[in-house]
Amino acid sequence: MQLLISDANILIELEEGNLLPQFFQLPYDIAIPDILYYEEIEELHSHLLSMGLKIRKLNPETLMEAEKIIKRYPKPSRNDCFALMLAMQECCPLLT
Repeated sequence: MQLLISDANILIELEEGNLLPQFFQLPYDIAIPDILYYEEIEELHSHLLSMGLKIRKLNPETLMEAEKIIKRYPKPSRNDCFALMLAMQECCPLLT
Protein backbone atom coordinates (compact mmCIF):
# COMPACT_ATOMS: atom_id res chain seq x y z
CA MET A 1 0.00 0.00 0.00
CA GLN A 2 1.17 3.54 -0.75
CA LEU A 3 2.48 5.37 2.32
CA LEU A 4 1.35 8.95 2.95
CA ILE A 5 2.80 11.18 5.65
CA SER A 6 0.37 13.58 7.31
CA ASP A 7 0.77 16.66 9.41
CA ALA A 8 -1.42 17.11 12.48
CA ASN A 9 -3.80 19.65 10.94
CA ILE A 10 -5.06 17.22 8.30
CA LEU A 11 -5.99 14.62 10.91
CA ILE A 12 -7.59 17.10 13.29
CA GLU A 13 -9.67 18.74 10.54
CA LEU A 14 -10.79 15.38 9.16
CA GLU A 15 -11.88 14.45 12.66
CA GLU A 16 -13.83 17.69 13.05
CA GLY A 17 -15.57 16.94 9.76
CA ASN A 18 -16.38 13.37 10.87
CA LEU A 19 -14.40 12.02 7.93
CA LEU A 20 -11.75 9.93 9.69
CA PRO A 21 -13.48 6.55 9.23
CA GLN A 22 -13.69 7.11 5.48
CA PHE A 23 -10.14 8.50 5.37
CA PHE A 24 -8.64 5.42 7.01
CA GLN A 25 -10.60 3.15 4.63
CA LEU A 26 -8.73 4.60 1.65
CA PRO A 27 -6.09 2.29 0.14
CA TYR A 28 -3.17 4.11 1.84
CA ASP A 29 -1.05 3.70 4.92
CA ILE A 30 -1.11 6.99 6.84
CA ALA A 31 1.80 7.84 9.12
CA ILE A 32 3.13 10.76 11.12
CA PRO A 33 6.50 11.40 12.77
CA ASP A 34 6.73 10.09 16.31
CA ILE A 35 7.66 13.54 17.62
CA LEU A 36 4.54 15.07 16.07
CA TYR A 37 2.36 12.30 17.51
CA TYR A 38 3.62 12.74 21.07
CA GLU A 39 3.51 16.55 20.97
CA GLU A 40 0.26 17.22 19.08
CA ILE A 41 -1.88 14.09 18.72
CA GLU A 42 -1.46 11.71 21.64
CA GLU A 43 -3.28 13.67 24.35
CA LEU A 44 -6.59 14.28 22.55
CA HIS A 45 -6.46 12.01 19.52
CA SER A 46 -4.69 8.79 20.57
CA HIS A 47 -7.66 6.81 19.20
CA LEU A 48 -6.25 7.47 15.71
CA LEU A 49 -3.82 4.60 16.26
CA SER A 50 -6.71 2.14 16.52
CA MET A 51 -8.13 3.58 13.29
CA GLY A 52 -4.90 2.79 11.44
CA LEU A 53 -2.55 5.73 11.98
CA LYS A 54 1.07 4.65 12.02
CA ILE A 55 3.97 6.32 13.80
CA ARG A 56 7.36 6.50 12.11
CA LYS A 57 10.73 7.69 13.36
CA LEU A 58 13.13 9.95 11.59
CA ASN A 59 16.49 8.27 11.17
CA PRO A 60 19.46 10.16 12.66
CA GLU A 61 20.57 11.58 9.31
CA THR A 62 17.09 12.84 8.48
CA LEU A 63 16.74 14.33 11.95
CA MET A 64 19.95 16.30 11.42
CA GLU A 65 18.64 17.56 8.08
CA ALA A 66 15.36 18.54 9.74
CA GLU A 67 17.26 20.63 12.28
CA LYS A 68 19.00 22.47 9.42
CA ILE A 69 15.68 23.21 7.73
CA ILE A 70 14.13 24.40 11.00
CA LYS A 71 16.96 26.92 11.41
CA ARG A 72 16.85 28.01 7.76
CA TYR A 73 13.06 28.42 7.52
CA PRO A 74 11.61 29.83 10.76
CA LYS A 75 7.96 30.19 9.64
CA PRO A 76 6.89 26.53 9.33
CA SER A 77 6.50 24.85 12.69
CA ARG A 78 9.13 22.46 13.92
CA ASN A 79 6.68 19.57 13.62
CA ASP A 80 5.73 20.56 10.07
CA CYS A 81 9.42 20.32 9.18
CA PHE A 82 9.60 16.88 10.79
CA ALA A 83 6.62 15.73 8.70
CA LEU A 84 8.25 17.08 5.53
CA MET A 85 11.52 15.35 6.31
CA LEU A 86 9.78 12.06 7.10
CA ALA A 87 8.03 12.21 3.73
CA MET A 88 11.40 12.82 2.08
CA GLN A 89 13.00 9.99 4.06
CA GLU A 90 10.23 7.59 3.05
CA CYS A 91 10.07 8.92 -0.55
CA CYS A 92 6.33 9.43 -0.33
CA PRO A 93 3.77 12.26 -0.50
CA LEU A 94 3.16 14.67 2.36
CA LEU A 95 -0.43 15.60 3.23
CA THR A 96 -0.56 19.16 4.52
